[in-house]
Amino acid sequence: MQALTNLTVEEAGKLSFLLTDVDDTITTKGKLHPEALDALYRLANAGIRTICVTGGSAGWGDTYLRQWPIEAVLSESGAVCLYRKDGSIKHYIHPSIVQDGYQDRMKALMERVLSSVPNAKLSSDQFARLYDIAFDHGSEPPYLDQAGIAQVVALCQEMGASTAVSSIHINAWFGSFDKFRGTKAFFSDVLGLDEQYVCNHSCYCGDAPNDQVMFSRFPVSFGVGNIRRHVSSMQVLPAYAAEAEGGAGFAQIVDALLERRGKLL
Repeated sequence: MQALTNLTVEEAGKLSFLLTDVDDTITTKGKLHPEALDALYRLANAGIRTICVTGGSAGWGDTYLRQWPIEAVLSESGAVCLYRKDGSIKHYIHPSIVQDGYQDRMKALMERVLSSVPNAKLSSDQFARLYDIAFDHGSEPPYLDQAGIAQVVALCQEMGASTAVSSIHINAWFGSFDKFRGTKAFFSDVLGLDEQYVCNHSCYCGDAPNDQVMFSRFPVSFGVGNIRRHVSSMQVLPAYAAEAEGGAGFAQIVDALLERRGKLL
């Protein structure tokens, strides 16, 4: 990972979209601080379209879209995207999701994990999720240790679910999607932009192992400072990393991007 000072004018100048994780990337310990919100407004004012790509619930995605200066929110690890069109908020569901029987499979998986893993619990916002199951390991006590996290992941995969581990949740879902495949489908089906355009004209910001699929696809990628806590467990790292953590690090990334773009004017 390189310092933000190494970001080039050429890299910053070609960007039309900034894709970003939310929890512990824009937020800091669960809160949106003024510097991060200001950074989102500065991106919008500069003509860079921000899309949140998160393992968080569709319910939170609806709130972000209504309150923040962003274009869309791809929620639940790629399952559903909320976006504005003609003054209304629309939902785009990933085409690999089979609706029939989906809720029954979710219920069975929840019951299996909760009955098998000591201290396992659902995220407090599970009620706001449509297609994703989030088991909380790090946002509210009691916390799961690494052995507990591994046990949850193994049980989910045993029952046919895909999984991703974020800084606070273990996400599980049924369908052929992840953060990148969800992003690719939304850009293609809704925005009419192909994969090559997306990768060449977008950057991605994240903080945790579940962001690796995005880091691997976007040549211009960023980690906030807390990414350094996970380096030993990651195979793919972002190209650049901020010094500060959470929202302060996100603001540093935006500062670097806009400063380089300013040199083109």
